[in-house]
Amino acid sequence: MNCPKCGNVVAVRRNRCEFCGKDLTIARKADLISNTYYNRGLEKAKVRDLTGAVLMLKKSLEMNKRNTNARNLLGLVFFEMGETVAALSEWVISKHFQAKDNDADVYIGAVQANPTKLDSMNQAIKKYNIALDSAKQGSDDLAILQLKKVINLNPHFIRALQLLALIYMKNNEFERARRCLVKANKIDLANTTTLRYLNELNQLVSGGENTSAPYWSDGEVNPEPLGRPISPISSYKEDKPNVWLFINLILGVIIGVSVLFFLIVPTVKKNAQNEYMQKQRDFDSELLVYRTKLTSSEREVEDLKAKLAQKQKELDSIEIPEYDKNMYDSVLSAVYRYIELESSNSLTPENSLEVADLLTKVDPAKLENQDAVKLYEMVKQEIAPIASKEAYQQGRAAFDKKEYENALTLLTQAYSLGDPDDSTLYYLGKTHQELEQYEEAKTYYNQLLTDYPNSSLVQYAKQRLRDLE
Repeated sequence: MNCPKCGNVVAVRRNRCEFCGKDLTIARKADLISNTYYNRGLEKAKVRDLTGAVLMLKKSLEMNKRNTNARNLLGLVFFEMGETVAALSEWVISKHFQAKDNDADVYIGAVQANPTKLDSMNQAIKKYNIALDSAKQGSDDLAILQLKKVINLNPHFIRALQLLALIYMKNNEFERARRCLVKANKIDLANTTTLRYLNELNQLVSGGENTSAPYWSDGEVNPEPLGRPISPISSYKEDKPNVWLFINLILGVIIGVSVLFFLIVPTVKKNAQNEYMQKQRDFDSELLVYRTKLTSSEREVEDLKAKLAQKQKELDSIEIPEYDKNMYDSVLSAVYRYIELESSNSLTPENSLEVADLLTKVDPAKLENQDAVKLYEMVKQEIAPIASKEAYQQGRAAFDKKEYENALTLLTQAYSLGDPDDSTLYYLGKTHQELEQYEEAKTYYNQLLTDYPNSSLVQYAKQRLRDLE
């Protein structure tokens, strides 16, 4: 057995747990008593004493709630009695106590393997509850119909058979009640409720005197529930056919047909005509409402069309400024090339001039789109310092080689990319002077004197201005 405190397995002959030291004397006695009750319950279940088996198995579980054999058998007994929910509850609890090698898995799997049967059992329980409510409210006919459906869905539902027999007894249908109780008795031989109903039924049928009337009979017992007592037959006498029976039957049919044609049919026709006229009036009213809504909707559509035409005229009158597509393409090209060089770690001073050439084609004042302006400013801020320095170096080299046109282009590019330094201004002036563009040369020399008065190139710029004058 397992120690109830720590759960470890303890040898059979030991009365104390080897792991936690708990005394197992009482636990072993309880386990022994639980097994004894289980064996008694098993014996009663084998002879179909299901009620006695339930009592024994419940006592077994009171002594040892972990006795999975007793709990599984209790579930089987409940299932045989038609108590599907109680059976599944016991098997689920058994599965909780013993997760492996448990027969409850087989029983639950067998029930779940047939969804149709499981659904029938659920429907039987629902219909039984409906029948019970109907019986409490005095609707015996409805209760009988529901209980018959319950028994068809679950023939072993003992409580349904007992309730149906009780209703039959209430309505003096003793033979039907007896059949129901006999079926219930075959399922459970020692069910006290079934035996008590049979005893009362026998007393009613036999005409015996009861010390107390059944609880459903309002204090009275029918002294002759089955009609007159049977008398011995003295002599054989053949009954003659009763002609009046057939005449009365024919007259009843004629009267019924007459009532049908003269009373019921005109009333039905009149009700049908009234219903038709009412529906016609309702339809006309709804049609009028729909037509009113349609007219209103058509007016709204016309108003919307007029407003749309007015808005279209206003839109056509608005002059949309044309934009320079090439300028935006230059911005996008510069951004794309910068991202390409930056992501490949190949951004060099030489490559920066390529991006700078694209930026020099853009006039930010003519950009209407603010996002494009932001992209232009971002790329220029990253590229300008590198490209300006590289353009100055290449322009200075071209000037030394006396390639003045190329030098002017490169130095002008360096000037446009950022704040020009004193060297860029000085060599721009010298390049224009060599190209005999004297006014432009004076402009750059004067800017040098203004922006960089402390530069070492100031005296050279002054000398060149004196030479130009």
